[in-house]
Amino acid sequence: MKELKYRILDYIHHLTIYDYFAISWVAVFFLFVMMIVFLNIKKRTKFALTLFLISLVLVAFSPIFIKLYFDKTVRKVEILDQKITRLNFANMLIIKGKLQNEGKIDFKKCRIFTKVVKKDENKYKNILNNLKPLRKKSILLNRELKKEEKERFKIVMKDFNLKDMYEVKVSGECY
Repeated sequence: MKELKYRILDYIHHLTIYDYFAISWVAVFFLFVMMIVFLNIKKRTKFALTLFLISLVLVAFSPIFIKLYFDKTVRKVEILDQKITRLNFANMLIIKGKLQNEGKIDFKKCRIFTKVVKKDENKYKNILNNLKPLRKKSILLNRELKKEEKERFKIVMKDFNLKDMYEVKVSGECY
């Protein structure tokens, strides 16, 4: 829950012109639909109520879709040269790699997330295991990352004594 709070705060504190533009379009669309609702409320009440409810759902979920879309286009990052090393003698897991800015803007800071997920042959169990990872850790890179630039990172998980089948998933998010 704490991780979600930091992700939301990071997103809000680092809005770009693209975010403001998309959110303003959603607001204009909502106001336009509200005008249509008020014009039709007496003549076609069911239509107006349905349109109102649909617009409320769209306004409620649009920030999520805007963020997801911009994370894949404007704020796109890629993890490269990922190397995962498990040290048996020290019970540690070391994850090294590079974070590359493939987006359309320069970033002020980046956060790298790591999850260790139990692997299973059943695809439905894998979905559940992905929701509840065995271990997770994130690091913050407080360094400016220009377009097409790369930054090295290293994550160390101590007291790592898992010997079963597991998968390490690394992702990045930059603002």
